[in-house]
Amino acid sequence: MTAIDGPTRAAPPRRRRPRTDRLASVWLVAALVIAGIGLVSRSALPQPLWTLVHVVTLGVLTNAILQWSWYFARTLLRLPDDDPRAGRDAVIRTVAFNVVLVGLFAAMWTARTIAVVAFATGIGAVIAWHGLALLRAARTRLVSRFAVVVRFYVAAAAFLVVGCTLAGIIAVAMLDPTAPAWTVDLRDRLTVAHALVNVGGWIGLSIAGTLVTLGPTMLRTRIDPHAVTLAVRALPLLVGGIAVAAVAAIGGIMPGVGIGLLLFVAALIPGIAVPLVRTALAKSPSTYATWTMTAGLAWVAVAVTAVSVGAFAAPDAGAFRASNLPWIAVLGIGGIGQVFVGALTYLLPVVVGGGPAALRAGMAVLETGWPARVAVRNTAIGLLAVTGTTGTDLSTWWWALVLLTFAADVVLFAVAGARQVRVRRAALPPATSNVNHPPEPTPGGDGA
Repeated sequence: MTAIDGPTRAAPPRRRRPRTDRLASVWLVAALVIAGIGLVSRSALPQPLWTLVHVVTLGVLTNAILQWSWYFARTLLRLPDDDPRAGRDAVIRTVAFNVVLVGLFAAMWTARTIAVVAFATGIGAVIAWHGLALLRAARTRLVSRFAVVVRFYVAAAAFLVVGCTLAGIIAVAMLDPTAPAWTVDLRDRLTVAHALVNVGGWIGLSIAGTLVTLGPTMLRTRIDPHAVTLAVRALPLLVGGIAVAAVAAIGGIMPGVGIGLLLFVAALIPGIAVPLVRTALAKSPSTYATWTMTAGLAWVAVAVTAVSVGAFAAPDAGAFRASNLPWIAVLGIGGIGQVFVGALTYLLPVVVGGGPAALRAGMAVLETGWPARVAVRNTAIGLLAVTGTTGTDLSTWWWALVLLTFAADVVLFAVAGARQVRVRRAALPPATSNVNHPPEPTPGGDGA
C-alpha cells in the first residue's frame, strides 16, 4: 500500500518522455566550471557575480523546478500520460526557457539593455505559463488531498514573474546611461527585493512544497498525518513573509526585511520542518541522499536566520547586500545546493528505472564513499561560513573543497546512470531493450 493511493494497482505502460532533467545537469556542470574560473580569476568573465548567481538560480535550479514540479504534479494530480500540460507543453516551456536564458546571458555580457529587458520578460512569460498550467491542472484534477501542495508551485511561479519585472528595471539602472534617476536611486533596494522574491519565493516555496511529500518518500516511510494540513495553513504566511520583506526592501525599511524573513521562518518551522522532523525521528536518515538533504536544510535555516538578523543592523539596502554576501553564498552552496543534490540523488535512479536490480546498481554508485563526501563538504562549508564573514583568504581553499565534492556528484551521476542503463538493458529481451517505462515514486508512500 501507499499513503496516497491505497491498494496497489497495476499501472498501464507509460510512454517514453523526453529527459528534460538533463538540462539541469548541463547547467550544473556550467556552474561548477564558472565557479572554478572565478576562484582562479574574478575578472575572467563579464559580470562574474551576476553570472554565477544566475547560472545557479536560473540555469540549475529553475530547470530542476520546471522538471520536477510537473513530475510530482503528474503523480499527485493523477494526470494521464497524454496530458499536454505535463507532457508536450512542459517540454516546450523548458526548451523555450533555456533558449531565452542563453539569450539573457549573451545580452548581459554585451550590456544590451533592451535585449536584457526583452529576455527577462521572456523568462517571466514562460514561468507565468508554467504556473497557469499547474493552476488549471490542480483545479480540474484535485483528486488527492496531497495535491494541494501544487499550490506551492503556483505561488512560487507568481513570485518569479514579479522577480523578472524587477530584473528589467534593475537592468535599465545598471546598463543604460540615460536611465531615469529613480531607477538608479532605487537600484540597491530593487536588487534586494529581486533576490527575496526569486530565492525566497520561487526557489524557497518550490522546495518547501516538494519536501512535504518527497521528504518521507526519501526516508521510505509514511508521511506525517498532519503534514499536508500544516503545509496548507503555512502557505499564506510564507507568501506574506516574502511579500513583506520585498516591499520593505523597496521602501528602504531594512528592519521590515528582517520582520518579513522571520515571519517566513516562523511559518516554515511548524508548517514544513516539524512534520519532517517527526518523520525523521520515526526513521532516521541513512543514505547519501537523505543526509545531504538534511545538511542542506540545516544550512538553509542557519543562513536565513543570519540574514534576517543582519537586516535589523543594516542602515540601508547597499550595506545589507555587502554585509550578507557571505551568508548568501552559504545559503546557495551549502543550503539550496545540497538540497538539490540530495533530491537528485534519490530521484535520478527512479527516473532511469529498470527494475530493482538496476536501481540497486545506480544507487550503489551514488553511495560511493558517502560519509566522507558529506563530512568534507559540510566541514568546508562551516569553515567558509566563519572565514567568509571575517574576510580570511583561507575561504578560497574551502570553496575549492566544496566545488570538488559537487564535481564528484556530477561524475557519479553520470556513472550511475550509465551503469543503471546497462543493467536495465541486460535484463530485457532484445525486442524490448529500447523501451523505457520508468516507475514514478509515490510521494509519502511506504517505499521499500
